[in-house]
Amino acid sequence: MEINLRTIKLKDSVTWYHIIPIGDVHLGNIGCDVTKLKKLVAWIASKDNVYWIGMGDFLDCINMSDKRFDPHTIAPEFRDALDNLIPMQMHRIVEILEPIKDKCLGLHEGNHERKIRLHYHYDPIYEIWKAFNMPSIPMLKDAAITRIRFIKICNTKKRPSFTYDIFSVHGNVGGRKGGAKINRLEDMCASVDADIYLMAHSHIKLTESKSLIYADNHLNLKRSKKVLAVTGCFLNGYTKGAGGYCEQWMLPPTMTGVVKISIKPISGDIHVSE
Repeated sequence: MEINLRTIKLKDSVTWYHIIPIGDVHLGNIGCDVTKLKKLVAWIASKDNVYWIGMGDFLDCINMSDKRFDPHTIAPEFRDALDNLIPMQMHRIVEILEPIKDKCLGLHEGNHERKIRLHYHYDPIYEIWKAFNMPSIPMLKDAAITRIRFIKICNTKKRPSFTYDIFSVHGNVGGRKGGAKINRLEDMCASVDADIYLMAHSHIKLTESKSLIYADNHLNLKRSKKVLAVTGCFLNGYTKGAGGYCEQWMLPPTMTGVVKISIKPISGDIHVSE
């Protein structure tokens, strides 16, 4: 478990701040929607109130010695680099994400990168982090709690702050139905205290909001809100002329894209949307 803190200066009391989980890109696979990813990067780069968190599986990381390897599923730009496949994918994802590296809240490792690290003595996420050349970006590894501290700028010595905690994990949830995925996040609500719960890996977008009641210090009845999300992907599992494990295992097709966490810090509003 990694603990992470990020401080953001508030512009005013009405601006919404957005957090975008980016994961399951699977760059290097022919089904990776690079165009959609680039559009998202351009949008994040153009907004000064948008941040992102890396959810893992940025790279497909399936090389020639992997039993899952199928040359038909390799994106054309990498087919002449099969003997150097993972570093080439790493350099490409860094090139795409470079415009928004300063807005990164942290980088998780996915199971595809983990397999390369454990079996081939090469750590793709570390190499991405190193290429960003920003030591302030934390390596979030498997699971992490990231505290976003919004600070109100004022002339007094004491600056009011508003905090929101994000529990994030790449995840490893089986089952073909969406219920299994969101249920796992609901289980984590009972084990980890946070405001936002994010899980990748499943390649689908699912969102849910939960309300809790509590008594404050003056015995007033209050409600707090938690938001949960399975964070989507950029991999089209069914690609014309390609085949691959989605077809072989008869997995359902998924819609590519991300979810969006929206926070209005001072008023305490928090929402999740697809």
